[in-house]
Amino acid sequence: MVSPVAIKTLLNQYRVEEFIGLTPLGELYRVIDERRDRSLALTLLPETITGNSEALKELEAASSRLQALSHPNLNKYLGVFQSPGHAFLLEEWVDGPSLKTIRERAHFTAEESLFIANALCSGLETLHKQNFLHLHLAPELIRVNQRGEIILCGIGAARPIGTQSKFAAGKYPPLYVPPEQLQSQIPGPAADMYALAVILYELTTGAWLNGKQPPKTVDSIRRTHLEVTPPAPSSLNRGIPDHFSRMILWTLRKNPEDRLKSTTELISSLSLALHTSTEKIPPRADPATAPVTSAALNEWSFLPPPNPKSIINDAVPLDERLATISTPKKRRSFQAGLVPIFLFVLVAGFISLFLFVRPAETPLPTPIVFTPIPINFTPPPTDTPLPRPTLTNGGRIIFTCTRGDYNQLCMVNRDGTDLVQLTDMAASNYYPVFTLDGSSILFASNRNGPFDLFLLSFGEKQVLQVTERVGNVISPDYSPDGRFILFANRVGDGPTAVWMVNADGLNPRLVYTGSGDIVSVTWSPDGERIAYAMNMGVPQEYEIFTMDTNGRNHLRISQGLQGIGGSVDWSPDGKSLLVHAGPFGDKDIFQIEAATGAFVQLTKGGNNAGASYSPDGRFIVFNSLRNNDQADLYIMNVDGSNQAQLTNHPEPDWGARWVE
Repeated sequence: MVSPVAIKTLLNQYRVEEFIGLTPLGELYRVIDERRDRSLALTLLPETITGNSEALKELEAASSRLQALSHPNLNKYLGVFQSPGHAFLLEEWVDGPSLKTIRERAHFTAEESLFIANALCSGLETLHKQNFLHLHLAPELIRVNQRGEIILCGIGAARPIGTQSKFAAGKYPPLYVPPEQLQSQIPGPAADMYALAVILYELTTGAWLNGKQPPKTVDSIRRTHLEVTPPAPSSLNRGIPDHFSRMILWTLRKNPEDRLKSTTELISSLSLALHTSTEKIPPRADPATAPVTSAALNEWSFLPPPNPKSIINDAVPLDERLATISTPKKRRSFQAGLVPIFLFVLVAGFISLFLFVRPAETPLPTPIVFTPIPINFTPPPTDTPLPRPTLTNGGRIIFTCTRGDYNQLCMVNRDGTDLVQLTDMAASNYYPVFTLDGSSILFASNRNGPFDLFLLSFGEKQVLQVTERVGNVISPDYSPDGRFILFANRVGDGPTAVWMVNADGLNPRLVYTGSGDIVSVTWSPDGERIAYAMNMGVPQEYEIFTMDTNGRNHLRISQGLQGIGGSVDWSPDGKSLLVHAGPFGDKDIFQIEAATGAFVQLTKGGNNAGASYSPDGRFIVFNSLRNNDQADLYIMNVDGSNQAQLTNHPEPDWGARWVE
């Protein structure tokens, strides 16, 4: 394995293919090692680690020993790497569903839970014998491979027994953290046993330690770990034997000295409760012992064998590789749906409208190639002028179109004809909006490093930079009078907040910093209120609020909707808001009354997102994966009727907006 000091030569080796999800260690991606043509798991460490030199040294100090570990139930760890502003862990890719995905299908029997526990205890025992603790057990870090074997991932952050880890948590809630870790005590093997017992509790009951769904705030989760005695698993699932239930509760005791402390104690006690021996527990999932796991494997779409291919662009940095898949190109069974990839691209605000079904895909005209252009630079005349938008009510639509390695800007008539790709650059372009007169397009791009706002002028055929290194900018929206630009922005290590800037780029200023990341902002039609989507502690879920334009008088609009995604749009009459919500990977479009919070579901099935009203309020455009998991634009009447497909391209089309 190449030493981490060679990261500058390794960084361009890994092409990000798919965002998997958030784990206790950070954001997990599936990447391709282009030099060896194989899939790997890359965990992008949170900034609490990236900016902590002591934590990074701690990871590096243990890296070589952890890389040497080999066990059938432990995923192979490949090392920790650093680049300017980033740090990440690499592991082998385990092609198969995670335990989180499997447990959402059904409750496990005691026998299937014992099968899971036995494999995990076997892997943990190897770690413990090498004087390491895992300390980050979670269903997202437990996967099942094609052979039905349980694989524990994430050992790259394991810590030597008897030491206090400097690994600070990121955005993942402390659902599996034992009381001693929450109280900053030095943990022992009983800490891993507690985390495993929480997982077993969830598998057997379908509930968390409070007997229902986990609390949404970190403080409530902490209080449950420290103060609340969980209901007996047998009281929530009558099929769990009483003694099996008692063993789980024993391992969940607050004081580590009072618990079942070792893997041997736990697995022996659970086996005795089921009147069996550990020798009879199968090493792989089979339909008799593990029916839920086996069914999940039968439905999993496994990756095809690797095919040799050339490197597309060896100079693409990690930021841009992550950005290119902010909308995954292809869905796979039980994988993440449309989700944010990097923090500043957590949202794909799929906003726009169309009227007719798109005909068969027509050949794209030659795209206009933009290179980074400094402010006030006017390029020489070209024989291929940019197309002008049709200034009818919603005659043309601008949207983000993933083409190749980058997200570009495309434009199309509202009937799906005359699609043209406007940009073709080695940079990512997102969140396009028209100026009020339809003569220019405002968008976010990282062409000069961090994400800033740029203005593409049709008439003058030039690109002007509007903001310059104010942070990482997403989700712009013009005020109704066109004087100001509202946007979400992340500066340094702070949360993504609401910002505003004059339309000419002068006087960028903070409007409001919330308790969580704000990922979508939109101006009310009367210019008096701002609607925004803010994370409240549950990963990849948001609540919808409104506030005055000065950042005061906040009102929570979303009430009772579960799993709200990160986009919001205000109706032209100011009476309602559009959101997408529902189970992960199966979102629908909802209309919420701004005054009362009452909501109406407009779509049913298809994994839909990013809805937006037409300028006249008659129609809604949205993004959907209903066509063979292909991200395309769709249109419907404002009441949800007459849903029709607008675009049809194998690569994602999303983030659409109409010309005003």
